[in-house]
Formats: sequence, C-alpha cells, structure tokens
Amino acid sequence: MPHKEGPEFLPSQYPPFPDDPQFPTVKLETISLKKLEDDDEEEKERAFQAFKDRGFVYLDLAGTENGDIILHGADDVAKVAERTFKIPLEEKMKYKLGNKELFGYKMVGATNADKAGTPDTAEFFNVGKNDMIVPDDQMKRKWPQVVLDSKPLFAKYSRAAHATGLMIMDILADKLGVDREEIRSRHKIEELSGDHIRFTRGPPRKTAEMPEIQTPSHTDFGTITILMNWLGGLQVWSESSRKAGPLEPDVPGEWLWVRPKKGCAIVNLGDAAVKFTNGVLCSGRHRVIPSPGEQGKWPRYSIVYFVRPTDHCKLKTLKGHGIPPADDQDEEGIEAREWIYHQAVGLGTKNID
Repeated sequence: MPHKEGPEFLPSQYPPFPDDPQFPTVKLETISLKKLEDDDEEEKERAFQAFKDRGFVYLDLAGTENGDIILHGADDVAKVAERTFKIPLEEKMKYKLGNKELFGYKMVGATNADKAGTPDTAEFFNVGKNDMIVPDDQMKRKWPQVVLDSKPLFAKYSRAAHATGLMIMDILADKLGVDREEIRSRHKIEELSGDHIRFTRGPPRKTAEMPEIQTPSHTDFGTITILMNWLGGLQVWSESSRKAGPLEPDVPGEWLWVRPKKGCAIVNLGDAAVKFTNGVLCSGRHRVIPSPGEQGKWPRYSIVYFVRPTDHCKLKTLKGHGIPPADDQDEEGIEAREWIYHQAVGLGTKNID
C-alpha cells in the first residue's frame, strides 16, 4: 500500500492480478497495432470480428510511434492526475462539469451507481481535447494550473490516441464497405467534439465485500475508447448486446474481470459505432469496481481517451455493403452533442445543466 505522505501511483509496486477462480476473467483478442499499421489483412480481420462479437480488444502498443506515446504518456498523465486530485475539493469544484458539457471535474458521489441512487465512489477529470490542442487564448474554459502546466503532454497524447482511433475506424469502414472519409469527416480532431482525456481515481476498497461501484454499468457514448490501467477493476458483461443505455444489462449474464495486460491498451467501441453501423458493431457493457484481492488495497488510476463524433454530427446509419439499411423512422438522427448529454443524464450524472 502507498505511504500516506508519498506518491500513490506506483505501478512498479502493484501486486499481480489474482489468479483465483473467484475472480473470473474474460478472454479478449490481443490485436497488434504494428500489424494493423503494416496492413496485415489477417490482423485486420481478427480486429473486425472482435469488434463485431464483443466490442473489446487488447491493443498491443509495441513497435509504433503512436503506441509508444500512449504507453509511456499514460504514466505521465497519471502522475499529473495524482497531483490534480490532491488539490483541495473546494478548488477542484471550481472546474466542475456543467453547461451541458462533460468537461471538467466530477466529485465522488456525483453519479448514481444503480437505480436505487447509490452514489459512485470515484472522482475524475475530463480534459477536453479541443482546449489542449489550441493556443491558450483560444481555450473555451478554465483549467487547473497543474493541467495547464502539462498542456503539451495532453496535446501529444490526444493526437496519438485520436490517430489510433481513426486508423481502427478506417479498418472497420473498409470491412463494411463504407467510404473512409464518411467516418473521418465525423471525427475531425480540430472540430469541436466531446473528445477528451479522462483521468480517474478510485479509492482503495473499504470492505471485503463486493462491490463498491466506482463507475456504474454502461455502454460508452462515443465511437472508440482507448483505456490504460494498471490494476484490475474493469468488468465487462459476459453477453454481447447491441442496445445502448445506462445501469442495467438488457440480457442475462455475469460480470467478468478484465485482467490488465502489460504493454497493451484496452480498446472498446461505443454507442456511436453501433448507431453508424445499425447494430453490426458491438458496444460492450462494462463497469468499474475496486481492484480484486491485494490490488484492492491501492487507489486505482486509469487514463482514457474518448474518440467521439463532432458536436453537430448526426448519428445516422452509414451506407455500406456490410450495413443493413435503417428504418426510415430512425433516420432523423440526433446530434452527437445532444446524444452524449442525454446519455450522461441517464447514467445518473448530476448537475451538468
């Protein structure tokens, strides 16, 4: 366990994920980012099938420039996160979520973990991509000084993660017979969107009983999510679902642990990918609870980059030989910014009006 006076993000000291049947784990495909970049057709097909079947993969980051930035940059972002979370709560609340945006700080207990209204136990900061990649005088909102001091780090990480997400989208577009530009035009890095880096701190487990919910059951709102974590805690629902929505799974199953894998990101698709493909691709349901076994004695840090459609993008089914046509009544399309806001409210996120 970390010393009270010292740093608490210490990956080299974390105990291993327990090899114990009471912590059943999910089997995910491991996809090589380098092979994808090298146009390896077999690897691209493996990725496509995994995103259709479950919506989650391990992404081996070795051997690529962007992979190296994500792998090592995540450690640096986590150190910034620790310094940020040590700011007094009163100061952090100056940067709270609001104005129908999900950028800024969310305190512990600001999200309902279940339909009974049980509060969640994690805090996080959503650092908007658009503010990090522009000069200071073009930023849309204020940020803590510790974040501003690391703005080049956030910009570099955002660009690498965004480029990785776009490359995965290209592969999925090719497989579905969709023009790549149809996808890329909806995810331009320079345009306003809900893209952000989220750094999260979940506290050590308070009791031996399971679970304390740090992040409630949900499917992600956007298109692609790239997660870096060092301790267990992420769980996925055992059965695939094509239905977006918060809190309760819509099909019978069980929660399975996702074992962290050294050198890999965990990549999953979100609801926008399901909407764009009329249910061909899968947005896997997941949640976060405190880490299992001895790992649960440590605070759990995670770093996520969310690739989301641009704010005014209509979430409508794309045209391609691998995508079934949508019913006409579904083709009005809600704008991405409004969709994400309503999904966050549905998840139980409070005070974002």
